[in-house]
Amino acid sequence: MGLDTNLRDEVREEIRSLKDEIRRQVSQALEGTSGTIRVDLHKDDVAQTEPSFVVVKDLVRQIREDVKSSLATRGEIAVDELVEKMPETTAADLLKSLANTDRLKMVKTLYSTKRTFSDFKTSTGLEAASVNNHLKSLLNMGLIAHSDEGGYELTKRGRMLIRTLALMSEALGGESID
Repeated sequence: MGLDTNLRDEVREEIRSLKDEIRRQVSQALEGTSGTIRVDLHKDDVAQTEPSFVVVKDLVRQIREDVKSSLATRGEIAVDELVEKMPETTAADLLKSLANTDRLKMVKTLYSTKRTFSDFKTSTGLEAASVNNHLKSLLNMGLIAHSDEGGYELTKRGRMLIRTLALMSEALGGESID
């Protein structure tokens, strides 16, 4: 696993570095007086590269296919390792924290915008004590947090869990299971 993690980190860092360099060059080009990006190619350079362009294009396509295949395989291995190491109690607690339609509705509304206590009371139709209990449960699991501007917002963990549930629902065809 350590090798996979190191390789993944190296690839991510290299991609980040390339993106930063491209952004830097584009920013410099756009800061110029014309506001356009221009690439100058000498006629001789184009003539020399045309025959090999097809080879390069095929090579690039093959590299992409190899990288995709390798990433897919590594991804499956990484997910398998995650499943093996997953603490059952933590997973069960996360699922329990959203195994209530009112809490799920509350988290879904936070996906798009921050909400206040009274927003939750209105949208769920629940009494204040029930809303408070649901919010405490979601706060304790780290799925929501108090917003700096007041009210509540979805945490990164909460966003990831609600996305995962949406993907699971879609993968299962939205069918209800008895």
